[in-house]
Amino acid sequence: MSVPSARPPPRSDTSVLQELERHQRRREQGIPKLTVLAGPPGSAMSLWRRWLESRSQSSCVSLAPGEAEVVRDWMETLSRTRNLEADAADFLGSASGLAPGELRSRLSGKTAHERDILLQELFPALTGEDVSAACRCLLQPPQVVHKSGQPLGAVLDACERNPLRALTALHALIPAGTAPALLLSGFGPGWLTSAARVATRLCDAVPPLVVALHSERPALNTYLRGHESQSLALVREGLLELEAPSPEELRRRLEKLGVQATEVLSNSLARLAADGVTEEVLARYGEAARELEASKHEPEAADRARSSAESFLRSLLDSLPATQGLFELNKRAEFRINNRPVEVDFLSHRLRVAIEVDGYYHFQDDEAYRRDRRKDLALQQHGYLVLRFLAKDVVARLEEIRDTILEVVSLRRHREDADGGA
Repeated sequence: MSVPSARPPPRSDTSVLQELERHQRRREQGIPKLTVLAGPPGSAMSLWRRWLESRSQSSCVSLAPGEAEVVRDWMETLSRTRNLEADAADFLGSASGLAPGELRSRLSGKTAHERDILLQELFPALTGEDVSAACRCLLQPPQVVHKSGQPLGAVLDACERNPLRALTALHALIPAGTAPALLLSGFGPGWLTSAARVATRLCDAVPPLVVALHSERPALNTYLRGHESQSLALVREGLLELEAPSPEELRRRLEKLGVQATEVLSNSLARLAADGVTEEVLARYGEAARELEASKHEPEAADRARSSAESFLRSLLDSLPATQGLFELNKRAEFRINNRPVEVDFLSHRLRVAIEVDGYYHFQDDEAYRRDRRKDLALQQHGYLVLRFLAKDVVARLEEIRDTILEVVSLRRHREDADGGA
């Protein structure tokens, strides 16, 4: 059993960003490189975003438990951020000496059979290769190449249901530097061991692919005491320790924002510190705390307090890898009640989760209460799990609310993975 080296000191944000650039230079040299962000999830997400934004690169955050699910998440992100039909046409066109856009022009208006004949005439030598097979799938009408009507399903079929081959093929046909970066994040027994193994296989298969792991330190300490392996070596080599603010530091920052951090807020501040929240998230928390305090003395401030609590919760959820990008604020559901649109404070169409934030005075209106019960029932009938929280609890009982949301998200993700693998 290996003995872990002494824990390196946390790095400043500037130092982490510099290290991320160094890791990227290794990838560009064709050397498999895994980045490991060790520390609070909020700090990891913030720095990862800043670095990718500086490169104008998209991101895929995956909490999936296995290789097939991780690759599926990456492929779905790729399909949202790239025009894969155009990429496939330009890739094959370039292989035959055609000008950019020429092959798409030739394929335009042709039937599926005519497209297939043209592709075979132009690229007979590529028949059977994964990249060529992927291009053919992407250049045919979806309903022709796969029963689900999804081109990515067809690509996976063409690669003999091998996720790694499908990822490698898709990565090869798009321009260099345009693939989504992949961040794996999760928790629970065995997650890090599995994730490190998956990340290692991805890095080996496609060295230019940007792959990172996020782990909080306790799980990482256990993993580093494991038996030596290629995955362990990559994790140790790519390890970046992130700084975490203390609750006392956050208390001082809140006071500078004009918020008196009372004892009631202590548990919430401890949670925010453990999550490594950014200045923006902390400022929104301070605004929510101020508005809720004002609402105790000014009934007309209740709506502002609820709105501030929603704004803070939105920024918090978007700062955590487990919930980043999942929820939309004040989003309409896909159905109506009495021919009226149904708007939800936080809605995840993907996971079928609805979150409502209620103000204290909200419950003094009998009709509003009845209306919300009707909405809850309608949401449940359409497959949504409904969570309701008080606006004041978003501030004073943050940890309870955060953990409830994360638990529901985890359960829904597991169900989604099970359904996807069925």
